[in-house]
Amino acid sequence: MSAPSPEVLAAYGVAGVDPVPLEGGQGASWRAADTVLKPVDNAAGHAWICDLLDGWADDEIRVPAPLRTGDGGWEHRGWGATRWLPGTTARAGDDPDRFRAVVDAFHARTAPLPRPGFLDERTDAWARAERVAWEGAEPVGSDEVVALARRAMAALRPVDLPEQVVHGDLGGNTLWHDALPPAVIDVSPYFRPPGWSLAVVAMDAVCWEGADPALLDRWSDVEEWDQLLLRAVVFRIATRGVGETLGWHAPGSDGYVAHRGASVDLVLDRIGAAA
Repeated sequence: MSAPSPEVLAAYGVAGVDPVPLEGGQGASWRAADTVLKPVDNAAGHAWICDLLDGWADDEIRVPAPLRTGDGGWEHRGWGATRWLPGTTARAGDDPDRFRAVVDAFHARTAPLPRPGFLDERTDAWARAERVAWEGAEPVGSDEVVALARRAMAALRPVDLPEQVVHGDLGGNTLWHDALPPAVIDVSPYFRPPGWSLAVVAMDAVCWEGADPALLDRWSDVEEWDQLLLRAVVFRIATRGVGETLGWHAPGSDGYVAHRGASVDLVLDRIGAAA
């Protein structure tokens, strides 16, 4: 991903600063001084997120302040910006209770929000994958990834849970700081049960961060927990499949199916044991 242009940097008040690429995500974010710049994929969604962050009033959780351009807008030539937040990336498996408290506090703050209209317009990989997990859309990708997704989807059953605005990617986007409250960054909005957001965190932690699978038991007080875990796994597999069709990943190049297949087995075993 190319760096923001000098014009974009100037629009956000960091003219003459050499931007530095940030790790994580899709490698699309850049830091210039205390400003983080990122391409805007969906203008309506970006504006909604900026309005949410701009009006944030919660002493328990920090969020990055969105930055306006010189003319008062939330984006300039396809780029948005927020203020850099200090902190280190939190891992759910290291302190499950503390991480759970952040997830719950964040969703308590977003619970009253109405369903954002822009969600229906999203066509990005994550939105498409979410519809596979929740609405039965067909998975895409390599034969191996599609087969893995369908194996997991075969165990899905309907759940009747309250839905609200949730952050769908809190793992990797939660920060600890010794002297400040925890922070949540890179808000990825969906309108689903808040337990699904926690399930995504749990499965990512077990699959990619080396967390003890006992984490799944620790949070099993969440209603319909195993079904939410299954939807979390399908969501991630379906995202991988869309990414393959977009050329982000070469099918079979990194052992993904074998690695993610272990987490599918883990959840299916839980569902079988509970049956």
